[in-house]
Amino acid sequence: MADCTEIAACVIGPHFDAVRDVYAAYEPAPGFKLSKLERTRLIVTPEAHDEERHFARCSDDGLVIQMAPEATEQLDHEQLVAMLAHEFGHAADFAYPGDWVLMHPGTEDQHVVWLGGRNDKPVRRWRSVWHDRGYDHVEWTADSIAKAVTGLSIGYSGRCMLQRFGGSPRPAGLR
Repeated sequence: MADCTEIAACVIGPHFDAVRDVYAAYEPAPGFKLSKLERTRLIVTPEAHDEERHFARCSDDGLVIQMAPEATEQLDHEQLVAMLAHEFGHAADFAYPGDWVLMHPGTEDQHVVWLGGRNDKPVRRWRSVWHDRGYDHVEWTADSIAKAVTGLSIGYSGRCMLQRFGGSPRPAGLR
């Protein structure tokens, strides 16, 4: 008999694969695809649910996304996909470090610009401080990459302010 983690992996897996395919096929610049994300894999583990509002996380290299089995019990499918889109936003940011820059962070006009392939002085400076970004900046970047790739805004709603398509922008300081 399958345990809840195996069952959750069967539910989450097809959504994960679909979102990964969208990201891996995305061209932030003509002829350049986010092909590194084809290697991103899913691990379903209870460890990803370490706080009430945490159901997923991404590794620092963008190659592993962990999702808690509880996500299949506590989230609807649209919310699950929005959460995966957000985590793949992190994966795209981390797999291509310094190649995305967030413009107008924390505002309604926030969006990302792809810098991949550029190596001028301002871009080199940005890449030198990329690792020093604050928590909010990293989260807003993931949401903005998700919007650039999917065309759908990641918003937050509910008691725990969880990701969904639409909803309110991520507030500063949300942990």
